[in-house]
Amino acid sequence: MQRYGGTVIYESSDEMGPLEIIEDGFTRSLHFGSEPKQSSMDLNDPYRLTLLYSRAMVTSLLFHATPRRALLIGLGGGSLAKFLLHHFPACHIDVVEYRESVHRLARNYFCLPDDPRLRVHIADAGEFVRRVDTDCHDYDLIMVDAFTGGGIAHSTVGLSFFDHCRRQLCADGVLTTNLWSSDTVRLEEILQDIGNTFDGRMLRLPVAGKANMIALATQHGTPHRQLRRLTERARELQEHTSVEFTVLLNQLRKHNRRWF
Repeated sequence: MQRYGGTVIYESSDEMGPLEIIEDGFTRSLHFGSEPKQSSMDLNDPYRLTLLYSRAMVTSLLFHATPRRALLIGLGGGSLAKFLLHHFPACHIDVVEYRESVHRLARNYFCLPDDPRLRVHIADAGEFVRRVDTDCHDYDLIMVDAFTGGGIAHSTVGLSFFDHCRRQLCADGVLTTNLWSSDTVRLEEILQDIGNTFDGRMLRLPVAGKANMIALATQHGTPHRQLRRLTERARELQEHTSVEFTVLLNQLRKHNRRWF
């Protein structure tokens, strides 16, 4: 059966809606009942970040290049988790995923490894970040990429959610959030909440040709000014990971020009 420009190799549903896996001969992608890809994997290189937005998400590494602890909210096919495990051997990762069926598909179809550095928590993200407040978790990176078939997961936005995320970050930690720019009213509200929570230490990175908008916020420092002196780090990260960090850095400078 053909769908979304490829062959359906799996389909089912859970209480949250449809789950579909599509192959086009080069990539395998996860869909939630609609054409947008929730996750995608290169069949010849499972650790490569194939989607533009996922590569934009890891621009947080420009501000924290050697993560040892990361919190990923939203698993999908596990692309970000696999990327961090592969390229940063010292990094330990917590993932929060609401749907057990998504976790199962990531294991069975998207090569998510059984690795002692990786812990997957089947939980509501909003409840999780509130609950771990008392555990003194200090994450270098928090990456929020939580979508349902209808858009951004409601529990992963709002002042309370972002405030709890900030409490989980270490002194030089970075929050990265994948947002949807087609909902312009809600997008601006979410960006304002992030900016307020992090006292204006926020950068915007629209994904070229896509509806994704990536927001980066730092616990401390002046990320707008830091953009001036990250060229060498971008080159090093690009060599290490094969992600186009020099291009992404230039895009960050372009879209935050009034500060640069």
